[in-house]
Amino acid sequence: MRRLFAALLLLASQCTAQSYDQLAGAAKLWNYVKYFHPRVTAGEVDWDAALMRAMPKVLAETDNAAFMAALDEMLGKLKDPATHVADGRNWDNHVTPAIRVQDGITVVTLESGDWNQSMEARNTLVNSLRGKGAIIFDLRNDRLAATVIPSSLPLTKASTGPSYATRVHSGYANDTVSGSGGYHSVWEMADGDTVGAAVIPTNAVTPIFLVNRQTSIPEIALAAQNAGTGAILTEDGISEMDSNASRTVQVIANVYAVVRVRERLYADGTTGIAPNLVLHKTGDEALAAAIEIAKSRKWPAVETRPHLNLPPARFTEKNYTDTPYPSAELRMLSAARVWSVFHYFHPYAHLYSEDWDKILIDFLPKMSQAADAREYHLAVAEMVSHVHDTHCFLSSLELSKYYGMAAPPLEIRSIEGQPVVTRVFEEGAVRPGDVLVKIDGKPYTERAADLEKHIAASTPQSMQSRVMSQLLSGPDGPVKLTFKNADGKEYDADLQRRAANNRKFSPFRTGETFRLLTPKIGYVDLEKLKATEVDAMFNEFKDTDAIIMDMRGYPQGTAWSIAPRLTERSQPVAAVFRRNVVRVDNPEGNEIGTLLFEQHIPPTDKPRYKGKTVMLIDDRAISQSEHSGLFYRAAGGTVFIGSGTTGANGDVTFFTAPGGIRINFSGHDVRWPDGKQLQRVGLIPDVEAHPTIAGIRAGKDEILDRAITYIEKEERK
Repeated sequence: MRRLFAALLLLASQCTAQSYDQLAGAAKLWNYVKYFHPRVTAGEVDWDAALMRAMPKVLAETDNAAFMAALDEMLGKLKDPATHVADGRNWDNHVTPAIRVQDGITVVTLESGDWNQSMEARNTLVNSLRGKGAIIFDLRNDRLAATVIPSSLPLTKASTGPSYATRVHSGYANDTVSGSGGYHSVWEMADGDTVGAAVIPTNAVTPIFLVNRQTSIPEIALAAQNAGTGAILTEDGISEMDSNASRTVQVIANVYAVVRVRERLYADGTTGIAPNLVLHKTGDEALAAAIEIAKSRKWPAVETRPHLNLPPARFTEKNYTDTPYPSAELRMLSAARVWSVFHYFHPYAHLYSEDWDKILIDFLPKMSQAADAREYHLAVAEMVSHVHDTHCFLSSLELSKYYGMAAPPLEIRSIEGQPVVTRVFEEGAVRPGDVLVKIDGKPYTERAADLEKHIAASTPQSMQSRVMSQLLSGPDGPVKLTFKNADGKEYDADLQRRAANNRKFSPFRTGETFRLLTPKIGYVDLEKLKATEVDAMFNEFKDTDAIIMDMRGYPQGTAWSIAPRLTERSQPVAAVFRRNVVRVDNPEGNEIGTLLFEQHIPPTDKPRYKGKTVMLIDDRAISQSEHSGLFYRAAGGTVFIGSGTTGANGDVTFFTAPGGIRINFSGHDVRWPDGKQLQRVGLIPDVEAHPTIAGIRAGKDEILDRAITYIEKEERK
């Protein structure tokens, strides 16, 4: 195994762009199988290992034949003949039904023909066969039979084929099946095809299907066999090259894979395809035997089929936490996994404004060539940064070391485009309003630029907020910071980074959770307000004309208690949700469909607040903060004052990448009630207001002051 790893490292450094295009194609196929193949989650299948073992061969080969052989070897780990590689250059062949009579029995065979001939003959076949009685469909050696024989033959009685079980993923269910999204994977059952009985009994036919191991058996054969209105006879056995249970996936140009995506299920709990009789004859002898059975219209019962035991619908990812610097093939598997989760399950993929397929091709070599654990973990973070979702927090021990697990005793925020001290937690030379210039003698912009490269951010203000929150972090111990004070003079401050300082940043404000600012204006800090305090807050403000709700931070789930008391309407719509539903046959025409639903403000029998409401917002408002804004606007027309919020909302879920990297992301696309976009936009203030450096130095809360001025002006109207 070590030789394989070493060879892979050498090979990866020498590979061409075409090689990584091929590996990207193989990775996409591997992911398609991971989410759709009905047997890949069975305990005996190590699907990760299948891709990793294929990687050296895929990277080494440039011609299609060798590439296809490598893919077939990977797919072979499923031990499923219905899943295999196909050469697209051979797909121009078509067959057309031909009818003859032999020994008094109508026989339908398949002959070569073009597409138009094939479809024309298929459409006229039913009328040509009405009233012919027992009919032999000689489908031996034909893999296209299932596409040519129609399912509308008039049978002696209505017949239904087996049901089908397919894996369906409603959002991304994480490894702990936790979170607020309700995401889950399930087996979905669909009824089998039903073939009607002939309206005029004399038009009914009794189909007998003569097949062999090379035949793709049509669906009507199973329906007729299941009801006893027809039979399946085989020369030597039954093929599992089953087009009705499979789908075709393009890997690269002229290379396709046929992948099983569903399992048959009969009423008796069995699965698969079994014949009524194995003839143990070939050629004309087999046809003659089938004709005799057609004449008698008697055949044995179906041979025993295996019982269907469905494995889990959800694919459980392996964490590979044993080493922070996994092998080269695991690092490339990491790129494949990141690509797949966001491709299939991120509801905001349409907002990327980047080619996500190209990102995979770019990061496969970047992952494989990462020189150490830090470089690898940062490569994962950089890849994820391209999804532009601030909910995408990455966590690992290595990333914690990079971002820093300790902080000095002060807070900085981006004010007027500069990193400005906004709070100081220990007495010293540093004052609120001082501007950061250097970190350990280097311009702060160097650290900021490196952070930006590895941060996923929904909006520019969100990027600035996240950079500022990490800018001064580092290891426990001393740090020298250079500031510019109110006089424009630079000075150095020797401070101590401590992990304990991180606890001082939340909440953002001190003072009472709610209070009267004037007899007619109430103020509540939603970052601190608990659900148990909502009634007391409204009681305190019952005689006010307006409430200022401070959402410059993250709330404690109070919107569901507050919003109902701001409206007289019955459960108005507060938000619209969209979730990716991943299944092979979505109505939209591809594997990624949509579940849409509305979220309503819950009812209440408590007194309504009659005054106005305004909400203070800025870049610290994210997710539930923004969702609360949707609630308050829908309920009481709340006015937003301040600056744009983060622009990330949607019930976070997560997955893991090799090396113990946890990756969070938004699982729902959340929108305004009218469908207007929220993600990557955020809440837009109705009244724009920003803090200033001068205001911070003066100890003012300029956003709160602006809100008070706005309310008093409105009251004078």
